[in-house]
Amino acid sequence: MSAMKTAQQAIDLILHQGLRETKARHSNVLKLEKTIPGKQNKHGAIAMYRSKAQMAKSWGTIYTSKEAVYDNYATSTHWTPNVFNYLTYTDAAKHYVKGAKEQNLSQINTLVVDVDYRDAEERQAKFAEVWDTAMLDVQFLPTLILATQKGYHIYYVFDEPVFVRRHANGKLPAVRAAKAIAKSLKDFYAQKLPAVDVTCNSFGIFRVPRPDNIEYFEPKMTVDFQALMTWSINFANDQHQIKPQNTQRSFYARRASRQIDQPWFQALINQTDIDQNVGYGRHNTTFTLALACYSSNVSQAQCFDILDEFNSNLNHPLATQHVQKVINDAYSGQFHAASREYVNALLETWVPDADRRVYLQRSQTTWYKYAKPRTERVNSHVNEWQADLMAYFNQRTSQDNNWFTKTSLRHISKELNICLGSLTKALKELIDQGLVYREKGHGRQATMFATRSSLLQHAMALKQAQRLNYWLMVARFLDPTEQLLALQRFSLTSDPNTTEFEQLRLVDTG
Repeated sequence: MSAMKTAQQAIDLILHQGLRETKARHSNVLKLEKTIPGKQNKHGAIAMYRSKAQMAKSWGTIYTSKEAVYDNYATSTHWTPNVFNYLTYTDAAKHYVKGAKEQNLSQINTLVVDVDYRDAEERQAKFAEVWDTAMLDVQFLPTLILATQKGYHIYYVFDEPVFVRRHANGKLPAVRAAKAIAKSLKDFYAQKLPAVDVTCNSFGIFRVPRPDNIEYFEPKMTVDFQALMTWSINFANDQHQIKPQNTQRSFYARRASRQIDQPWFQALINQTDIDQNVGYGRHNTTFTLALACYSSNVSQAQCFDILDEFNSNLNHPLATQHVQKVINDAYSGQFHAASREYVNALLETWVPDADRRVYLQRSQTTWYKYAKPRTERVNSHVNEWQADLMAYFNQRTSQDNNWFTKTSLRHISKELNICLGSLTKALKELIDQGLVYREKGHGRQATMFATRSSLLQHAMALKQAQRLNYWLMVARFLDPTEQLLALQRFSLTSDPNTTEFEQLRLVDTG
């Protein structure tokens, strides 16, 4: 596929169906179908800018069709990848664009992380670091990485657009949910890359895909909004747990340590009009209440009784099997307690203003059951075991100066002081997530372990860029054993003909 077609494919994937396919007037495309009478065909608008200087002055052009975007993207540098209901000009000459505000969003197509260095030279030097963070440490791979003048824009494109609907109280649950996810993504990247702009507008203006700036594009790597939200909740909970708490908060925590005894829990569980709105709806409310039960040492069976009654009282209840699945997720050991950020969002969305003020006053600072430091606890959480394993494997591969390490489960259990049952559980989840790959040894041979980080770092070290690009494309279709064998074949020879032959062997031509 040519670079131009790749750029157009990326644009089409990001925009979904937010714009018309063809221009309303002066279209060069033959229109074979007319709008069906009586059918609502709502389309929005985006803005594109020809330079960063013009973008800073809001001097841009409004487009309402993909055809117009395709005609002009090559001469533009920036755009608004998320679609607005409408955009207008502030002057008669139609230069200055207004209306690109989150309150005017029609649909959210993507979230973008902005990494900005001092100059282009540092950007090129830091690409491996950016690549490693984007590809290896987040459970969701990005769809697109674009080079900017001094950094990178990392796109996470949703598999389906998130449509923005205004709630009866004037709130935009989808926007608030997406902002929370964007914050988690930026905070995560900022832990690895200090150059991340954590203050950038989540629904603002970013680089437009062009043939000359696409560093990576995989159209099949789109992200599920609900799955990314679950990751965001987990990340926010983890971040809260590691924050040092002052003495006053610890005192309050002991006074009201159970989340189910706190006023916000009663406020939410007594609501009946919570519906299926995108974002903070029935699913997330049920999940938050289940986490509160889990953190309060309520048994899973008792939690089901509580939430089954809550669900039955809803005007639009969830299916019983969905409630059970949410409870199973909350009690999986991967989460700690309900997050204040999400509790506040749920209260703001579903609890009337007057009642919410009362509940907030009663709650004061007693929002959380603050976890003890790990050294003071008998048991560890699954994610803590997983973190120990990842650190162990990364340290071993670094010490061995290789992309894999050979060891046994019993040796790991002894080294990390984790019982075999817990170790097996944590390792299985890492393998299922694609973060760790394992190849069992035969006979007395030790088992070989590799992390996704070590695999891709080794692939990046290979001289031929074609190998890396192909590896990224096919790796997710292979099981761990095939991945290790394929990478071994790639590293054994630098002969382009042999590489091409090995690639053809791996392509599924069925």
